[in-house]
Amino acid sequence: MRIRELSSMRVQLSKKKWYLIYLRKSSESEDRQMASIPDQKNALLELIEQKGLPILKIFQESKSAKAPGRPAFNEMFSLLGQRDDIKGLLCWNLSRLSRNPVDTGSLQWLLQQDVIEEVVTPNKTYTEVDSDFVMAIEGAQANRFIRDLRRDTKRGIDSKLDKGHFPGLAPPGYKNNTHKNQGEKDVSSHSTYFSLMRKVLDLALTANFSIEQLSNKAREFGIKNSRGKEISKTQMSAILRNPFYTSKFLYAGQLYQGSHEAMLTYEEFDLLQDILSNRSRPRKIKHDFPLTGIIRCGGCGMMISAESHRKTYKNGKMQEFTYYRCTKKNRKVACSQPYIPAKALETQVVDFLGTMRLSRRFVDWAIKWLNEANKDQKGVREAHQKALKASYSSVVSRIDNLLDLKLSPLNKDKSLLSDEEFAEKKQDLLAEKAKVTDQLSKVDKHIDEWVDLAAKTFDFAASAQDRFQNGGIDDKRAILRAVGSNLVLKDKKLEIQPRTPFLLIQKASTEINTQGRLEPTKESENTHQSEDLYPQNSSWGG
Repeated sequence: MRIRELSSMRVQLSKKKWYLIYLRKSSESEDRQMASIPDQKNALLELIEQKGLPILKIFQESKSAKAPGRPAFNEMFSLLGQRDDIKGLLCWNLSRLSRNPVDTGSLQWLLQQDVIEEVVTPNKTYTEVDSDFVMAIEGAQANRFIRDLRRDTKRGIDSKLDKGHFPGLAPPGYKNNTHKNQGEKDVSSHSTYFSLMRKVLDLALTANFSIEQLSNKAREFGIKNSRGKEISKTQMSAILRNPFYTSKFLYAGQLYQGSHEAMLTYEEFDLLQDILSNRSRPRKIKHDFPLTGIIRCGGCGMMISAESHRKTYKNGKMQEFTYYRCTKKNRKVACSQPYIPAKALETQVVDFLGTMRLSRRFVDWAIKWLNEANKDQKGVREAHQKALKASYSSVVSRIDNLLDLKLSPLNKDKSLLSDEEFAEKKQDLLAEKAKVTDQLSKVDKHIDEWVDLAAKTFDFAASAQDRFQNGGIDDKRAILRAVGSNLVLKDKKLEIQPRTPFLLIQKASTEINTQGRLEPTKESENTHQSEDLYPQNSSWGG
């Protein structure tokens, strides 16, 4: 019976032919002197070629072996439990497979239970004979190395902590001074990113920006982390909760005083935590804003929107933040235009309205002059209207004649007027008719309304600035729409193109008195020159 079992075992072992390759390189200090994964792979490929070993699969990972639980290592063991044709494992060094007693014991058990026949490295091949003593010794040495390294590392870290040196990668805005001697390597302010990161935190303290918006701002400013990468939304969330920016830092669950420069005061950091933890959550105020829906962004062409938030501080004081910003709805253009406080934007509108401010004395004189100029121009306008009516009658008559010719019995064979000629001439006459009709409508309207509209325009210009400053939301929006067009906000500067009548007023206001208001001269009060204040082609309706 024993002979049959041994024979059966030999048959079973003879079926094993495949090898698995395991490659590992940890980013931790334990593997600092170890070969890289590509170097390990190249060394094993040479071994495979020399011995002619068939490879079933390669496993690789960048993870420490000081404790059990490596994903690729566990996946390899799972495959060994599923197949019975795997002969051995290939690795660069036995320490690549294990640095802890649990994994070392598992490897020894694989060999002792004939699950695999050998563990092959470029320098040595381990079999079942080596599984109890040799592997135990080498495994113990690897484990001792880890324990000594951990103790030495802890001693070095304790020294850094006592000096206030942060033992890790510096957060955005700071840099690791790796050029210093061992034990003296500390963290200091980054020459470029420190001030930029402070701007991002200033925006966060307004309670007006989401974490995603803040990470976008950091990218706009060009801030990079210690690995040279842009700041993600997840990283920004961690930054806002990191006490490092107050010159303290967390390590192993304890708070230490750092030696680096603080970016935030303790009060600012506490306020930021209030905002993030919802203890004093900014509440968006739902109401209308006077300048929304009429201004476009100069960066991407989208509309300018507004937001208002109310922040309650621990002392009970409440502060409201209102600002205008681009809606950033243009997915094809990455808009980087900054926000602007509502007060600053409305001040620009007030200053613009001040450029066309007229005195009451000038308005009264101008209205009087317009009424008199209207009498002088009435005959001219009536003659103009009469000429346009004659042109209209003429074009209507020619359209009728064209149709008569098209339908004439003499044109049955299309010899007088072809269908193509009829369509072309008809199109030209209809276009001429539409043009004359449009001119007539403008003259009629001009005759009836131009004096009243011009008078209202002067009166409006005289009071627009005061009405905007003291008016409500609807008043402000109506005033700006009436006075300006093509409103564009770029780099916190509002560009307004005055409509025609206000552009004329703005140009005329270059003649100002010492009070800064346009005044009629004695000569102009007694003289009417229609071409100065009422150009023939001007449109007082804007």
